[in-house]
Amino acid sequence: MEHVTSWMDILVAVALIFLAVSLMAVSLPLMSMVKQSERTLSALERLFGTIDRELGPTLKQVDTLLGTVLELKTSAEKRITEVGSKVGDVTGGLTKITGEAKKHSSVFGAGLFAGIRSYIERPDKARQESAKDSEAMRLSEVGK
Repeated sequence: MEHVTSWMDILVAVALIFLAVSLMAVSLPLMSMVKQSERTLSALERLFGTIDRELGPTLKQVDTLLGTVLELKTSAEKRITEVGSKVGDVTGGLTKITGEAKKHSSVFGAGLFAGIRSYIERPDKARQESAKDSEAMRLSEVGK
Protein backbone atom coordinates (compact mmCIF):
# COMPACT_ATOMS: atom_id res chain seq x y z
CA MET A 1 0.00 0.00 0.00
CA GLU A 2 2.81 2.15 0.55
CA HIS A 3 3.62 1.85 -2.99
CA VAL A 4 0.15 3.09 -3.95
CA THR A 5 0.43 6.02 -1.62
CA SER A 6 3.68 7.12 -3.14
CA TRP A 7 2.17 6.89 -6.58
CA MET A 8 -0.75 8.94 -5.37
CA ASP A 9 1.52 11.52 -3.89
CA ILE A 10 3.41 11.75 -7.15
CA LEU A 11 0.15 11.99 -9.07
CA VAL A 12 -1.17 14.75 -6.78
CA ALA A 13 2.12 16.64 -7.05
CA VAL A 14 2.06 16.39 -10.85
CA ALA A 15 -1.60 17.54 -10.86
CA LEU A 16 -0.73 20.50 -8.64
CA ILE A 17 2.17 21.41 -10.90
CA PHE A 18 -0.09 21.09 -13.94
CA LEU A 19 -2.70 23.26 -12.17
CA ALA A 20 -0.10 25.92 -11.36
CA VAL A 21 1.18 25.97 -14.93
CA SER A 22 -2.39 26.19 -16.24
CA LEU A 23 -3.20 29.07 -13.93
CA MET A 24 -0.06 30.87 -15.10
CA ALA A 25 -1.04 30.27 -18.73
CA VAL A 26 -4.53 31.63 -18.14
CA SER A 27 -3.47 34.56 -15.95
CA LEU A 28 -1.05 36.07 -18.52
CA PRO A 29 -3.78 36.69 -21.15
CA LEU A 30 -6.15 37.83 -18.38
CA MET A 31 -3.61 40.43 -17.30
CA SER A 32 -3.37 41.82 -20.83
CA MET A 33 -7.19 41.82 -21.03
CA VAL A 34 -7.37 43.80 -17.80
CA LYS A 35 -4.90 46.35 -19.19
CA GLN A 36 -6.87 46.58 -22.45
CA SER A 37 -10.15 47.06 -20.56
CA GLU A 38 -8.54 49.85 -18.54
CA ARG A 39 -7.50 51.59 -21.78
CA THR A 40 -11.00 51.08 -23.23
CA LEU A 41 -12.65 52.51 -20.13
CA SER A 42 -10.30 55.49 -20.21
CA ALA A 43 -11.12 56.12 -23.90
CA LEU A 44 -14.86 55.87 -23.13
CA GLU A 45 -14.46 58.36 -20.29
CA ARG A 46 -12.71 60.83 -22.63
CA LEU A 47 -15.42 60.27 -25.27
CA PHE A 48 -18.20 60.96 -22.79
CA GLY A 49 -16.38 64.11 -21.61
CA THR A 50 -16.06 65.33 -25.20
CA ILE A 51 -19.71 64.56 -25.94
CA ASP A 52 -20.78 66.37 -22.79
CA ARG A 53 -18.73 69.47 -23.71
CA GLU A 54 -19.78 69.52 -27.37
CA LEU A 55 -23.33 68.30 -27.23
CA GLY A 56 -24.60 70.90 -24.76
CA PRO A 57 -23.88 73.95 -26.94
CA THR A 58 -24.93 72.05 -30.06
CA LEU A 59 -28.29 71.19 -28.52
CA LYS A 60 -28.74 74.83 -27.52
CA GLN A 61 -28.04 75.90 -31.11
CA VAL A 62 -30.44 73.27 -32.45
CA ASP A 63 -33.10 74.45 -30.01
CA THR A 64 -32.58 78.07 -31.10
CA LEU A 65 -32.69 77.04 -34.76
CA LEU A 66 -35.91 75.07 -34.28
CA GLY A 67 -37.45 78.04 -32.46
CA THR A 68 -36.50 80.31 -35.36
CA VAL A 69 -37.90 77.83 -37.89
CA LEU A 70 -41.18 77.62 -35.97
CA GLU A 71 -41.39 81.43 -35.83
CA LEU A 72 -40.74 81.66 -39.58
CA LYS A 73 -43.37 79.02 -40.24
CA THR A 74 -45.94 80.86 -38.13
CA SER A 75 -45.06 84.16 -39.81
CA ALA A 76 -45.35 82.58 -43.27
CA GLU A 77 -48.74 81.09 -42.38
CA LYS A 78 -49.96 84.52 -41.25
CA ARG A 79 -48.72 86.13 -44.46
CA ILE A 80 -50.36 83.45 -46.58
CA THR A 81 -53.64 84.06 -44.74
CA GLU A 82 -53.31 87.83 -45.30
CA VAL A 83 -52.55 87.33 -48.98
CA GLY A 84 -55.53 84.97 -49.28
CA SER A 85 -57.87 87.54 -47.78
CA LYS A 86 -56.45 90.28 -50.05
CA VAL A 87 -56.91 88.05 -53.08
CA GLY A 88 -60.50 87.48 -51.96
CA ASP A 89 -61.03 91.24 -51.67
CA VAL A 90 -59.54 91.85 -55.11
CA THR A 91 -61.63 89.05 -56.61
CA GLY A 92 -64.78 90.53 -55.08
CA GLY A 93 -63.87 94.00 -56.38
CA LEU A 94 -63.15 92.66 -59.86
CA THR A 95 -66.45 90.79 -59.89
CA LYS A 96 -68.29 93.98 -58.93
CA ILE A 97 -66.46 96.08 -61.53
CA THR A 98 -67.04 93.46 -64.21
CA GLY A 99 -70.76 93.45 -63.44
CA GLU A 100 -70.91 97.25 -63.64
CA ALA A 101 -68.94 97.27 -66.90
CA LYS A 102 -71.33 94.75 -68.43
CA LYS A 103 -74.28 96.84 -67.31
CA HIS A 104 -72.80 100.07 -68.76
CA SER A 105 -71.78 98.42 -72.02
CA SER A 106 -75.24 96.91 -72.45
CA VAL A 107 -76.79 100.37 -71.83
CA PHE A 108 -74.36 101.97 -74.32
CA GLY A 109 -75.03 99.19 -76.85
CA ALA A 110 -78.78 99.59 -76.47
CA GLY A 111 -78.52 103.37 -77.00
CA LEU A 112 -76.28 102.94 -80.03
CA PHE A 113 -78.60 100.33 -81.49
CA ALA A 114 -81.66 102.59 -80.88
CA GLY A 115 -79.93 105.51 -82.63
CA ILE A 116 -79.02 103.43 -85.66
CA ARG A 117 -82.52 101.99 -85.85
CA SER A 118 -84.14 105.44 -85.62
CA TYR A 119 -81.83 106.71 -88.35
CA ILE A 120 -82.76 103.80 -90.60
CA GLU A 121 -86.49 104.04 -89.84
CA ARG A 122 -86.90 107.84 -90.16
CA PRO A 123 -89.03 109.01 -93.08
CA ASP A 124 -87.47 109.46 -96.49
CA LYS A 125 -88.48 113.11 -96.52
CA ALA A 126 -86.42 113.87 -93.46
CA ARG A 127 -83.53 112.07 -95.08
CA GLN A 128 -83.86 114.14 -98.23
CA GLU A 129 -83.98 117.37 -96.21
CA SER A 130 -80.92 116.30 -94.34
CA ALA A 131 -79.19 115.55 -97.65
CA LYS A 132 -80.20 119.00 -99.02
CA ASP A 133 -78.91 120.72 -95.90
CA SER A 134 -75.58 118.94 -96.16
CA GLU A 135 -75.34 119.82 -99.93
CA ALA A 136 -76.15 123.48 -99.24
CA MET A 137 -73.51 123.50 -96.60
CA ARG A 138 -70.95 122.14 -99.04
CA LEU A 139 -71.89 124.70 -101.67
CA SER A 140 -71.58 127.53 -99.22
CA GLU A 141 -68.12 126.34 -98.28
CA VAL A 142 -67.10 126.18 -101.97
CA GLY A 143 -68.26 129.78 -102.49
CA LYS A 144 -66.06 131.08 -99.79
